[in-house]
Amino acid sequence: MPAFGSVDKFKEQFGQAALSRFGSGWAWLVNDGRNLKVGSTANQDNPWFDNSDLKGTLLLGLDVWEHAYYLKYQNRRADYIAKWWDVVNWEMVASRLG
Repeated sequence: MPAFGSVDKFKEQFGQAALSRFGSGWAWLVNDGRNLKVGSTANQDNPWFDNSDLKGTLLLGLDVWEHAYYLKYQNRRADYIAKWWDVVNWEMVASRLG
């Protein structure tokens, strides 16, 4: 992942975007046409919304609304994010990258 330096650095940056989203929202990996970028949006917003500062083609998204993880992880969002990496479909992400 040249855009981030390494896969570990990408995961760290993506995880931080997910952890630092206060309340409900999403963490995203997007392609803005020139670069891969990581960010987050609040609530139901996404990078296609006009009000989003993060713009681009959606490659990967992580739901950080409590309903996504509360039954299994309660308040442990970091544990949810760490286990989420085990189910990412990298082939699908790559196909969106083109």
